[in-house]
Amino acid sequence: MTPSGFMIKLNLSFLMNKKDDEFKQIYKESKDKIYRLCLSFVGNKADADDLFQDIYIKVWYNLKNFRKESNINTWIYRIAMNTALLQLNKKNKSNKRYSTVESEHLKKEVEENETNHYSEEELNELHQAISSLKKVDRIITHLLLEDNSYNEIAEITGLSVSNVGVRINRIKTALAKKMK
Repeated sequence: MTPSGFMIKLNLSFLMNKKDDEFKQIYKESKDKIYRLCLSFVGNKADADDLFQDIYIKVWYNLKNFRKESNINTWIYRIAMNTALLQLNKKNKSNKRYSTVESEHLKKEVEENETNHYSEEELNELHQAISSLKKVDRIITHLLLEDNSYNEIAEITGLSVSNVGVRINRIKTALAKKMK
């Protein structure tokens, strides 16, 4: 092997290790939120696992294209949202039905949330009401529940900040009506 060939191989190896380390860190920091997003979209563990895998495959392959113009979590949410919407559209075209959130997932969320002041029945009703919203409204609701700011939600969804505020108010009104 020529010295220049050795240097190219060494540089590629270094870049791959750097990408591996960066991906591992990103995955570690975002996996829980993205998995909850997947569950909220598809409603069952098997489909959520598939969607989760698809999202992180796209993150891995596109990591080199991340321009650092926004927060890495915003970028990952954007990939997750687009992948989830594509998968749902494919599924809806073939099945012509919408999925609902499984009670097993809801029960687990209730158990994980120790600061919860609501009964399991009330939370099940709320999650069913959320799952009946339009796709974009479910995404906004999920992002809001994950403590994203209006600015972050706007960046992820491609909506204006004022439109996000208006939609959140409408979502709250719609959920209040469904919960009565």
